[in-house]
Amino acid sequence: MSTAEQQTGQQPGPRTGSQAAHQQADGLAHRSVSTFEVGAQSVANVAPSAVIAFAPASMAASAGNGAWFSFFLAMAAVLAIAYCICVFARRRAGVGSLYAFSRLSLGAPGSFVTGWALLIGAVCIGSGSLAGAGYYTARALDQIGIGLFTGVTGVTGQILLDVLLAAVAVRLTIASVRTAARVASVLEVVSIVLIVVVLLPAFFKSGNVIDTDQLSLSGSTLDGIVFAVVLGVLGFVGFEGAASLGAEATDPYKAIPRSVMGSAVLAGVLYMFATYAQVAGFGGADALGKSSDPMDELAEMSGLGFLKFFLHAGFAASFVAVVMACVTVAARLLFGMANEGVMPARLGVAHPRHRTPSAAIWAVTPFIALPAVLVVGAGTAPLDATTYIDTIGVFGYMLSYTLVCLAAPLFVRRIGARGLLLTWGLGLIGAAAMIYVFYRNLWPVPQWPLNVLPYVFVGALVLGVVGFAVLRVRKPEVAERAGTFADDLD
Repeated sequence: MSTAEQQTGQQPGPRTGSQAAHQQADGLAHRSVSTFEVGAQSVANVAPSAVIAFAPASMAASAGNGAWFSFFLAMAAVLAIAYCICVFARRRAGVGSLYAFSRLSLGAPGSFVTGWALLIGAVCIGSGSLAGAGYYTARALDQIGIGLFTGVTGVTGQILLDVLLAAVAVRLTIASVRTAARVASVLEVVSIVLIVVVLLPAFFKSGNVIDTDQLSLSGSTLDGIVFAVVLGVLGFVGFEGAASLGAEATDPYKAIPRSVMGSAVLAGVLYMFATYAQVAGFGGADALGKSSDPMDELAEMSGLGFLKFFLHAGFAASFVAVVMACVTVAARLLFGMANEGVMPARLGVAHPRHRTPSAAIWAVTPFIALPAVLVVGAGTAPLDATTYIDTIGVFGYMLSYTLVCLAAPLFVRRIGARGLLLTWGLGLIGAAAMIYVFYRNLWPVPQWPLNVLPYVFVGALVLGVVGFAVLRVRKPEVAERAGTFADDLD
């Protein structure tokens, strides 16, 4: 029995014997991914450049000059969640991410609910991002005179692009976890640099480098700022993606906590700067809030319209990075569950040469590609498809974050570690933030189809829970293994 399992009173899973023997048996490239590459997984999962493309305008429409401050408050809430995740990440590492963490406090049932919610989140965020990647790829191609994927043939073109980009993401994630992480990080860095190149001239040209209206939150209301926090929190979803590389990271007990916290801080700083700069560049929050394409307009205002192709290509690259990151998370979740017996054993097979969970990657890819293809194929605008599918995924992430926030103080108490009061405080803040965000997606009742999306998520969640309940009745010893496929720091 591992140290952490002993301390929490949980029963051991099938992971007995030497750690080295297990690592050789599962076929993954253990301890091969550098700290930088681990961090790249989290940054790619968040995709700050994709968020910057449209979130600041929505924030400004609600919070006005307080939009940047709403992002600050959102970052504070996310850092509370990050702290709770790190409580586990410093002691446990594996492919199951939050699924394996919650096991230490919530047992097999709580672990499965956490993992299933995270799986829904990764699949849906990946699918929504695929629709976004196709949209911006089509716009970039249109900028250079290739209009095959827009106009009359737009729907067919979008579907074709979505399928092609999904194939690229699969190929890269199967080829090597290190290659996937590096490609994702390069795509995201290039996209961020392009955004900064456009933002800085517009920012300095505005003459509002020190914008007293923004710094004093002039005209903003408490309700507006708080509502914008809801939007802001959504921009951080996926920041814990590094935890899915627990088996492959060279130093997981240090690299993963640093990556989780670092990605949240990096994203928060970028969001605050981008929002502040966009409000200043547009000459006020009202003008930004009314913009349907802020970055394109800022490029034109700055005399950098020729960069629009590169901006669109950068946004497309950022969305592709998210797809790759989500495939990585979802496939490793399935891989871990399969090795426990909770999922079919064939999903626990690694590629003999690339040493990646190739069977799980192939299995999860259709579930990522199909929603994007079907929703776009039904005539929904690609970015609307991104919003709808991503929203379902966000609910999955929020539930898994909530459970980990509640599990962290229980774990600290059981092992007798220091910081119990701090963990309780931050855990409750993180859980309360997630519950509030979910509530604001239910009430006031949004317009169709946003009003039905929470119930679509609940339906998917119930489907998994019922399946696990049946497993507990038929094979209780197998169900009890949920969340045990992990290594603990002795």
